[in-house]
Amino acid sequence: MTRWLLAILVAAMASLIHLGYYLSPLGARFEPVALDIWSGIRGQLPVPDEIVIVAIDEQSYGVLDVPLNQSWPRELHTKLLNSLSQFKPRKVAFDVLFLGESPQSKIDQNLAAAVKELPVTLAADSIVRDQSSSSGSFKIEEVLLPLDLLLNSGGTPALINLPEDWGYIRRFNTTRTSMTKGMPTLSESAVDFDGSDGPTQRDFINFYGPRDTITTIPYYKLIDDQLKLPPQLLKDKIVFVGLKLQTDVGPSQKDVFMTPFGRLFGMEIHATAAANLLDGNWIKRASATKEILLLSLFCLLGCFLLLTLRPLLGLVTLVVVITSWSIVSYLAFTSSLFIPGIVLSFILLPLVFMSATLYYYFVTRRSQLQMVSAFEHYLSPEMARSVAKDKNSLSLGGEKIWATAMFTDIEGFTAIAENMPAEQVSQMLNSYFSEVMEVVFQNQGTLLKFIGDAIFVIWGAPIKISDHASKACATALAIQDEVKKFNSTGRFPPLNTRIGIHTGPMLVGNLGSSKRFDYTAIGDSVNLASRLEALNKYFGSYILISGSVNRELAGACSTTLAGSIKVVGKNEVIELYFLHSQPLAEIVAEAWQQGLASFRAREWQAAVEKFTRVKEREPQLLKAAQLYLDQIAVYTVSPPSPQWAGELSFTAK
Repeated sequence: MTRWLLAILVAAMASLIHLGYYLSPLGARFEPVALDIWSGIRGQLPVPDEIVIVAIDEQSYGVLDVPLNQSWPRELHTKLLNSLSQFKPRKVAFDVLFLGESPQSKIDQNLAAAVKELPVTLAADSIVRDQSSSSGSFKIEEVLLPLDLLLNSGGTPALINLPEDWGYIRRFNTTRTSMTKGMPTLSESAVDFDGSDGPTQRDFINFYGPRDTITTIPYYKLIDDQLKLPPQLLKDKIVFVGLKLQTDVGPSQKDVFMTPFGRLFGMEIHATAAANLLDGNWIKRASATKEILLLSLFCLLGCFLLLTLRPLLGLVTLVVVITSWSIVSYLAFTSSLFIPGIVLSFILLPLVFMSATLYYYFVTRRSQLQMVSAFEHYLSPEMARSVAKDKNSLSLGGEKIWATAMFTDIEGFTAIAENMPAEQVSQMLNSYFSEVMEVVFQNQGTLLKFIGDAIFVIWGAPIKISDHASKACATALAIQDEVKKFNSTGRFPPLNTRIGIHTGPMLVGNLGSSKRFDYTAIGDSVNLASRLEALNKYFGSYILISGSVNRELAGACSTTLAGSIKVVGKNEVIELYFLHSQPLAEIVAEAWQQGLASFRAREWQAAVEKFTRVKEREPQLLKAAQLYLDQIAVYTVSPPSPQWAGELSFTAK
């Protein structure tokens, strides 16, 4: 399965999960939380001047000497209406239930007379009671209407039920039943709303602010004869009358609800809804079908991007998506439109991103571990981990680079191995290779292969380093020290390692077929390094380097010119150098250089004298000096051609 197809399938699955959430009660519960957030960010709005609240508050209880645990006396409501009639309000809406008759009929009659003088809306309620009988239990709805006497006096009944969802009031319309169908809510009746083009069951109240945002007048101020309020205070206003006790005792305990601006009294919520109807600015919501299509498209696109992008780009995309939705949703809210998606943006998409990131790093880490495992055959663990970060490290192909190659070989290994059991030979080689390769890895060398008892190493690939020649030479010298330590243990027959090093252009990379390939290096430079290693047996040396290596060293190591050579298969004359751990004695080095100079000048007798002197004084150059003496003996009988430039020719590999 391709990555794209997998991303599409996972995105589709996430969309289905989100659709299930959206259609569940959880969706109805959590999506409106965005209203609370946007309301807090937006802050308060100006309230229409037509709405005023008359509050039955603690101050009124105290001034009018009414106990807090007692219902508000109807006589005071009569006085309130009589007082309000002088201000000529547009309507008075009571968020107070007038149920049953008073102990004294005169009280109700006086109240009815006051109701008759003003357009008054009276609270009605709907409750459901559980009933039991011999046939089983069932529920009965009961509508609590105001006193008939008040209704007959012109009072309009209106529902004060509020659509509470999980403790919050956000929605606009109260669900009607068969018994309350056609009955207006308190807010609708207060503004004489006819029901056309009004809020749907899905729309939300647009709250103006926290408590006391709407103009509020304490109840007692309107019935206190000594207080003279301005005549225009309530003229043509819609007056809501209801309980507003901050102490939350008595009846007020059941008349406080959570809203986007915190806890508000039911009367304040009704007044807010009425103001929304006057302004026509409630929070509108699209149909469920449109929201589903919008959110599903948003979810599919967002999930697909998060599943296909790399973690860093995915994180940027997630931030952009969340920010974009937040800005669009908030701007829509300020324009009285609700756009859902808070759970999708802040929960589902982050979860998809986290899952995609974990999957990406799991797959990437597994791939890197595979590459580390592969390259640990060639490199030190640190270099292997560095190379593994390159996703193309294991791809087929090569590149031409300037690097240094080194070949090692054990002197006389065949003769040594013939006199040992195979198991001991294997044990000896494993120990030898382990100690030698530790030195190679410490100096950033890349092991390409073991060839019997030989080792093929390069510097400069796959990790690019500038001082590859000096590191190769340092490794060669360190190998000789390790071989001495290896021999000093006496576990195996003593070994001597011969090394050849050359710097030049070579093709390096994963070479082979598409199904099986090795990381290796090829080219004339590699072949020459191998030939230099073999030449050690003629010069009696253990480390030979080419002139190109010596130039790269720039004096960093102690070297001595061994001469110029020409090997089979190459017409080019190559300078050859001995690599020493310690410089030669000055008198020996001078004699050796003079011998080489005389040899190149065809001054055979002078060259013989110098090389003979070197043989007597320096065991390291004994065989090399003899090599030149033997060649001089040949040239004395058969002089070289006029084109000869002082090189030694080797016709065997």
